Amino acid sequence: MGLKDQLYEELFLKLRIEIEGINARPKDFVNLALGTEYIERVHIDPEKLTVLKPGTLLPSGFRTPHGLHIGFPWNPKSAFGIAYHDGEHFLQENGKDVFPIHFDKRPKYYSEDTTDGVPMRWISNYDVPSKTVRVTYSNQCALQDKGLDCKFCHGQAAHNPNNVQDQLKNPRQIGETYAKAIELDGAAHFQLTGGFLPERREVEYYLDIAEALADYTGLEDFNANACVGAPADLTVLERYKEAGFKSIASNLEIWDEGIFKAICPGKYLEVPGGWKHWVEALEYGAQVFGFGEVGSNFVGGLEPKDSLLEGVQYLAEKGVVAGVSIFHAVPGSGLDGHRCPEPDWYFGVGKEIYKIHKKHGFSFRQLSQVKPGNSMLEHDIFRIEEGIPFD
Repeated sequence: MGLKDQLYEELFLKLRIEIEGINARPKDFVNLALGTEYIERVHIDPEKLTVLKPGTLLPSGFRTPHGLHIGFPWNPKSAFGIAYHDGEHFLQENGKDVFPIHFDKRPKYYSEDTTDGVPMRWISNYDVPSKTVRVTYSNQCALQDKGLDCKFCHGQAAHNPNNVQDQLKNPRQIGETYAKAIELDGAAHFQLTGGFLPERREVEYYLDIAEALADYTGLEDFNANACVGAPADLTVLERYKEAGFKSIASNLEIWDEGIFKAICPGKYLEVPGGWKHWVEALEYGAQVFGFGEVGSNFVGGLEPKDSLLEGVQYLAEKGVVAGVSIFHAVPGSGLDGHRCPEPDWYFGVGKEIYKIHKKHGFSFRQLSQVKPGNSMLEHDIFRIEEGIPFD
């Protein structure tokens, strides 16, 4: 079996793990030094961890023998597990070793605090493969109070306003954290995302953060991506670029307008022009930031494959990099209990997305710039097809 075939074999296994999760117990990591030498998963984004004891540490992610990066989706019902023997950790399926794995080292800035005493690991998540500092500024969403939040969204299901990790981060905390991550760990990219905020509040907040990033890092180009909503006045997007953001993303989620209206009622009803305006915002953003410097995400599995790929193709023609994420039915969301497609479905979609990206000349840098990391499905297939090392 050649290297390419081996990589695709590991990628297919990665898809299975991302869908089925890993059933791992704290005792499986007694030899790992989580939280000191190796990076723990900091649960800023809510997820299915309700049966774990408070304070339980899980890994953030690990690498396969050929370097593919896999996150750590915990699921007590999964056939996948972790074992330690002969001085190594192994991925297991049904109690049998699959291959040895290597966990992510912990960034040094995770041990630092902001000047007001908040642990920096509560301010951001660190994506080790891409050296990206990702800030989820809050899980609050203005649509939830109106009963219009997206049906797949997990943010409000676990939003706790009394939890310091779930409160709105202030720009100074964010600027200090990114600067420290650059200083101690060589962080190379920043992404800002969060819930749906009223437009004026979102714009001013993002601009304040851009100013803090520039002030605390001392960099004119602080290599930041802003994930934003579609503004009523599209010229607002120009303000993000003027403030120093290098790229933006605006997640359309679903291409089919009818399904978009049903699954994302707030995004449809609360934004003048609905679905059409979201598309226009992406097109306008590409004119402002340039070809390949605007991204959008589709939640894979909520609409037919042909519809999703039609959206990726249309946006690519406009200079927008679109990709796909795996749908997870999170408890408490509007689609609680629903199932996602089989791994083969995602694998086929990913291969077609690669062809579209290749046809329109997007680079791996652009794919990574507009995404929270560089190890999503579209990144992995692009690497395999183009011979880009998994480093």
